[in-house]
Formats: sequence, structure tokens, C-alpha cells
Amino acid sequence: SHGTHCASTIGGTTYGISKETTIVAVQVLSCRGSGSTAGVIAGMEWAVDDSKKAYRGGKPAVLSMSLGGGSSSLMNKAVKDAVDKGVVVVAAAGNDNADACDTSPASAPLAITVGSTDIFDRKSSFSNSGSCVDIHAPG
Repeated sequence: SHGTHCASTIGGTTYGISKETTIVAVQVLSCRGSGSTAGVIAGMEWAVDDSKKAYRGGKPAVLSMSLGGGSSSLMNKAVKDAVDKGVVVVAAAGNDNADACDTSPASAPLAITVGSTDIFDRKSSFSNSGSCVDIHAPG
């Protein structure tokens, strides 16, 4: 799945960019990619709470959110709540060649929203864009 691919890019023991990272998987969508805003928010809240547990040792935490849907004030508030508790939120801009500001969590002001670039380091044809995108990366 996409989440597994992203997790291995981040923390894979052979090729991961941060091999000492602890990955905590939180499934918020079905195997077919469907789910609810409430389910995603519940997963976010669980992950934020878990990141603050003593056994985590006070290490920094990042929510990597390679998902999105229509604009949601509730989702964007959940991003704000996570950041207010010290958790960095990274959100995919989306893959609809549309305005990322029309989707959540990409439109959350405190999320680091990432668009996709192609092999020529240009915006991928499918990547969402707009003022809500903070950075682009190969995708």
C-alpha cells in the first residue's frame, strides 16, 4: 500500500532516510482507501496521544498523512490540535491536478503540505498545487 511505501522510504532499515525512526502504523482507511473524516481524526488523536506516552521517551513525532478528501474544518482543526501538542503534521497535496486548498488535511494552515515533482524536478502533471503547498518532492 501507499502508506507502507512511504513508511519504508522514511524508516526502512536498508534504504530509509532515517533508519533509527520508530514507525507506528495507524490504519484509518479501508484496504480500498475509503473511510470517514471521523475515523481519520480518531486515528490522528490516538497517534498524538500515543506520541506523548512515557515509553516513547519524549522523542519528536510526525504524522505523515498521505491521504485527503474534500475541505474539512474538523480535519484542519485536528491538524492544529496535533501541532499545538508538539506533533509535526505532513500532508500530501493530492493527486487531482487541482487546488490543494480545496482538500484536507492539505489546506490546514499548520500542516506542511507536499506536492509532487516529476523526473525533471517540475510539478507532476497530476499533483495538486496552489498557495497551500509548502514544498514539492519527487513523487
